[in-house]
Amino acid sequence: MLVPSLGALGVLGVGMAQGTVPVSFALSGRRMQVSADRLSGQGFGLYPAVVRSADGERHQVLSLTMRSAAVYGLCQSSVVDTPLGRYVVRLSSREPSQVKGLTISARSIDADVEFGSLVLNKDARALGGGAGDYGVGALGFTVRNVKVDSWMVTGGTFQVTGLKVAIGRDVPTCF
Repeated sequence: MLVPSLGALGVLGVGMAQGTVPVSFALSGRRMQVSADRLSGQGFGLYPAVVRSADGERHQVLSLTMRSAAVYGLCQSSVVDTPLGRYVVRLSSREPSQVKGLTISARSIDADVEFGSLVLNKDARALGGGAGDYGVGALGFTVRNVKVDSWMVTGGTFQVTGLKVAIGRDVPTCF
């Protein structure tokens, strides 16, 4: 059962790295870690939202959106239970990656940020959220030392150079 799963993960990883597979991770209600050394881009948004995991449970999150960004030092990891025990699945790249239309459904965010043309209390509908919800928007942004505890990451286009995929009991999580 593990071998076909790893094969499928490899095919998806190669497709994502080439930008031919849109990225969407919904990990059956498992949280995951997403980190990056730096993100720089255009069209930042942040607003409250609710996501539903595969078990039907609702989770309050912060929706973090980016119209386009360059990502440096990308890492995504999740702990998964298999018939052989607990393993960490980790995708990472030290090379610069490009993303368009990225949304992260975050439980918590830890980062150093710099915004250009910041707007606080923007109607979240303008950022992709619900009407009347609180939102934060910025035309330009640079975020460093990013650590996100997340339920889901989706991206319209994600082009990753030098993607490394690893699974194992001794594979470290992103943070």
